[in-house]
Amino acid sequence: MEFCSMALRKHFRDYPLNHAIMQGEEGTVGFGNIGRKGKKGIEGFPGDCGDQGKPGDMGNPGKPGLKGKRGRMGTLGLVGDDGEVGTPGYPGHLGPKGAKGQSYSSCELIEYVQKHSTCWTKIPKCPAYPTELVFALDVSQDTNSEIFKEMKKIVINIVNQTNIRESNCPVGARVAVVSYSSNTNYLIRFTDFQSKKLLLQELNRLSLQRTTNRRDIGGSMRFVARHLFKRTLQSNNVRKVAVFFSNGESDPPDSIGTAVLEFSALGIQPAVITFKNIPEIIQAFEMDNTGLFQVINLHQQSDLSALKKLHVCVICYDKCKPESCLITPPFKPEAYMDAAFILENSRKISTTGFEELKHFLSRALESFDISTNPKTSLIGDRIAVVSHAPLNFQFQKKKKLPVKVEFDLVTYENKTQMKRHIEKSFEKLNGEAALGHAINWTINHIFSEAPNKRGKKAIFIISVGETSPWDKEELSDAAVRAKCEGYVVVVLSIGPEYDYIELMELASLPLEHHIVQLGRIHKAELEYAVKFLKPLIHLLKSGMHSYPHPELKRICAKITHQKPSTPFDKTPPNNMDENGSAFPENLQSDSLFPEKIISNAHPSIMFGN
Repeated sequence: MEFCSMALRKHFRDYPLNHAIMQGEEGTVGFGNIGRKGKKGIEGFPGDCGDQGKPGDMGNPGKPGLKGKRGRMGTLGLVGDDGEVGTPGYPGHLGPKGAKGQSYSSCELIEYVQKHSTCWTKIPKCPAYPTELVFALDVSQDTNSEIFKEMKKIVINIVNQTNIRESNCPVGARVAVVSYSSNTNYLIRFTDFQSKKLLLQELNRLSLQRTTNRRDIGGSMRFVARHLFKRTLQSNNVRKVAVFFSNGESDPPDSIGTAVLEFSALGIQPAVITFKNIPEIIQAFEMDNTGLFQVINLHQQSDLSALKKLHVCVICYDKCKPESCLITPPFKPEAYMDAAFILENSRKISTTGFEELKHFLSRALESFDISTNPKTSLIGDRIAVVSHAPLNFQFQKKKKLPVKVEFDLVTYENKTQMKRHIEKSFEKLNGEAALGHAINWTINHIFSEAPNKRGKKAIFIISVGETSPWDKEELSDAAVRAKCEGYVVVVLSIGPEYDYIELMELASLPLEHHIVQLGRIHKAELEYAVKFLKPLIHLLKSGMHSYPHPELKRICAKITHQKPSTPFDKTPPNNMDENGSAFPENLQSDSLFPEKIISNAHPSIMFGN
């Protein structure tokens, strides 16, 4: 309102007060021309001020202004309490592999430990390593008091010269004593005495317990291996030594050979002190190719020289100083071998188990003297590896092979090439087991087609269970065929799912030498099989066994006129059925299970069950 009053006062101040108003002449009637536009009139009075309008809509936000100047720093506050520990971060990436450290041989490591351990003295003692020592006294029917006293005297003499373990330090020897005839009995256990004085007193109190039983030194050796050495110190440097006394021949003699194989596999060094010449013990110990298995005949040697040999080469033997005992290297047989490993590569084997079996195959090659020129030379062993059965193999369709050939007898010239193939190129098949078809195919194509055949031929079968039902008849025929044609058939059976009758029909005789049965695919148990295989191959080459076994001659004579099997790419003859079986039906009942074989069959070598 104040603004409107000021506007009126300004208007009247500017208006002329002396202006006269005059009347003009009356004009002509009508409309004249449009005159010129007059001057703009004076500005009228301002109108009244209207009401104040409503607030308008809010405008759009403005842009942020410039950042202001930094203010002054305030006074620092007090330090706060520590917060909670945060969660660990993710692991960092692996760093680069470090440089290889200095390597030491096992003997250098042993020497280092002996120098720095408080358990060892600077003066060397016998034995040089922790030792589990067993003495087995012969108390069979022909052992008299004089012989028993002589055995006891020798044991006491050995103990007197031996460092006996009397503390928890792993040095010296622990001693156990058993007596044996056809059975084996404990006299002193490893844990009975930790005092040499008390041990000697107990040895002096031993007396002969007469019996009418015959002696079975092989059975006693196996008892010692499986029971006395079952719970001992587990170390590569712990020696297991067994000293047996014998006053005559063993019954049965074949069990000694079986015991030697087990001792080799378990790392036990035996020595037999005899009072008579016993050829079967000497012959069985020839299977050992290390020269460490000793037979000491007191009937031919003086007591002093014999006991010195026992002390130096058995009780006190130092593998790091072998020159302390002059061991005559065993005679190396000149016979060479063609060998095929037939590996079950079915879906029953896990990936981890398959890798363990590949490692076993590589280790098994160390037992052979591989030929450097397998195609033309007659010198050296030749090895083939096949696996069965390829995925979707059907035995009715003869065009598909029942095996995958990894390499045949003439493919490679050294172990390094074979091991490289096994490691890099050997793959799982995941088919069904077809062992019978695999054996027949291997004989027809691997062995028969190879030039310059060797004098010995062997088939090593690695099985993890029964073969397929449709392959059982083929397997029965193939087993008889292989054994009658002079092949050595060795079976490594792994796992609990096996058919023992199938194993008996498959392996060569005696079964104890040709069947190794393991509880599972495990490194330690496969190591046992590797150590068992080495003396077995030495045995096979030595000619101690004949193949086919004499007990099979009657059966083999019946089928010599039969052709066992045909290759898969040929038409079966009239006497074969659609499954490829070539043997007459009237031989099936007695060809595989003669009563004599079953009655003489001992349990196979069990380990780890």
